[in-house]
Amino acid sequence: MRFLQLASAQERAFSMLPDNFDFAMMPSGSAGYALREVGMFSSTIEDIDYTITSWLKKDLELYCNTNEGRVKVPVLWQAPERAYQIKNEKDLRDDNNTLKLPLISIERTNIVKNPEQKGSFQAHTFSDKKNGRSGRFVIAKQIVPDKTQNFAIASGTRTNTGAKRQRFYPRPNKKVVIRTLSIPIPVYVNVEYKIKLKTEYQQNMNELVTPFISRTGQINAFSLTRNGHIYEVFIDQNFSHNNNLATLNEDIREFNTEISLRVLGYLIGEGDNDNRPIVRIDENIVEYVFPTETTVPEGFIDFSE
Repeated sequence: MRFLQLASAQERAFSMLPDNFDFAMMPSGSAGYALREVGMFSSTIEDIDYTITSWLKKDLELYCNTNEGRVKVPVLWQAPERAYQIKNEKDLRDDNNTLKLPLISIERTNIVKNPEQKGSFQAHTFSDKKNGRSGRFVIAKQIVPDKTQNFAIASGTRTNTGAKRQRFYPRPNKKVVIRTLSIPIPVYVNVEYKIKLKTEYQQNMNELVTPFISRTGQINAFSLTRNGHIYEVFIDQNFSHNNNLATLNEDIREFNTEISLRVLGYLIGEGDNDNRPIVRIDENIVEYVFPTETTVPEGFIDFSE
């Protein structure tokens, strides 16, 4: 959804808008009345999952040197059922239906809703329906030029002594129609993931682990974006390694490394079970009009006839 946040200079002059919008609670620093587009989409658990998976597949895009040359390492989401994988992802298995290595899998392990991490929304606000849902907060305001213009013309029209009506009489117009856009208050959550690296050779494991350590520099955090939302990702400092070399069995040689991620994200709305719009549009009331009624008192005599 897109909208214009402020009115242009031409619209201000045509609608006879005042210079001070303090009464309308417009955003501060709007002296230039620049136009700005704002987009808003929902933020769900699936969005956070997609962001992490896309980061692995497209941003890191890990490759390894294997017996078949340099190949891109496939990324699996929460290892699907074996029967489904054999049927639909045949390239991942050999002739013995054994998974080909190297391989990366990712799994969501936990979701934590910590009341101590709620961003700038420190006080809980209930909705006006008192049904347990959280309230909404304003993300932007927009002047409605055509409706404001109609009120300005009505206020600027006056009658002179000669019963001549003078339209567009210049006077300040405080009947400014403001369109307010609001969304549900975001709920902050910590989403935890576990990435598993599986290789057949130590050299391949070194190739896969190194980007996870070096990509973020001297810190273990970075940010990801999706549909205008920003999620903070924290990489655990421990990279646990294990292998089956000490068993001396006839099993396939395998090296494993687990990497833990914690994503500080937020949810907006209740997903598919939410019957409310993500962005709600309201307009303020600038004038109350009461209809006039004529009451004929009892015993009234009409002398006009």
